[in-house]
Amino acid sequence: MLITHPEPRRDADTAAVIESRMLSIAHALGAAPAHKTLPDVGERVAVHNGVVLVRLDGTPHTLTTRAGNWGQVICEIGHVLLAVGLDPLSTAANGAEVNEYITASVKANRLHFASASVTESVPPMCAQPEVPRP
Repeated sequence: MLITHPEPRRDADTAAVIESRMLSIAHALGAAPAHKTLPDVGERVAVHNGVVLVRLDGTPHTLTTRAGNWGQVICEIGHVLLAVGLDPLSTAANGAEVNEYITASVKANRLHFASASVTESVPPMCAQPEVPRP
């Protein structure tokens, strides 16, 4: 799962600000730079109602994306490689552009990785509270 920042949309989205945001996400995932040993960050990913949820440490937030067929595959495999890019990538990037981004980011040490397990249950912080029925 490649996690990147979209292209800057505001003047405040400077390269330094984007890098800081993405380093914070990498830290919250327990990810390490590509030249380090790949950390196993445990159960951190869940698929629920067609959405992939990724738990971030130290925050009540989760990363989410549509699961599609990929959600079923990661449930069957039980593991996901999380990759956090420190530079922006267009949300409209095609496969060749994504490959180029990954290659350049690894060479420049601008990509952090972690191995995460897929849990069969939704993490408690993601679960919706039950609503009492009258």
